[in-house]
Amino acid sequence: MTDISGEAWLQEQYSSKPWFHSVGKDQYGRYVVYVKYSCMETLSDIVDQVAGKQVMVHFASSLNSTREQYTTVLTARKPPEPEPTLQEEMDSVAEVDSPVDLSELTTELDKLEKVCGSNILQDIFYEVHDGINAVTNLSTRYPAVRESLDRLYVQYGFDIIYEELDGWHDYWWKVFKRRSK
Repeated sequence: MTDISGEAWLQEQYSSKPWFHSVGKDQYGRYVVYVKYSCMETLSDIVDQVAGKQVMVHFASSLNSTREQYTTVLTARKPPEPEPTLQEEMDSVAEVDSPVDLSELTTELDKLEKVCGSNILQDIFYEVHDGINAVTNLSTRYPAVRESLDRLYVQYGFDIIYEELDGWHDYWWKVFKRRSK
């Protein structure tokens, strides 16, 4: 049998089947029977060899497939950043440990306290910190105070504002105790 007769023989054998699409050859010269779908017949009835050449079975959709449809082009990654030296780490720690100027914060908190009072200011501060889990909802009565505390919270964080507000609480507690004697 020649190659042409091998293809012709496969064509003749399977062309009447509903699952059959066509016959061809792959890049290695093997015969390929292209099928529309797979079933028991395609798994058991298609021969393994014709004229000493292997017979492959492929889906017909693979005829129009390209490598690009099934691959992803990877881009080069940036090389990792070098590890900081001990001196650089010490410098960054020194920047964090350097004292923060709190005059703007205390001035702003003083203004806010005059608007709503110390206790409500603390409650609104906790509303900012707790978010949707807040226990109180005083921000609706003092939206300007809430907006200002939101900005301060982003700028200074919880701990610094807490210390400033806690200091006021201690001060007012002492005043209250003196007045109640």
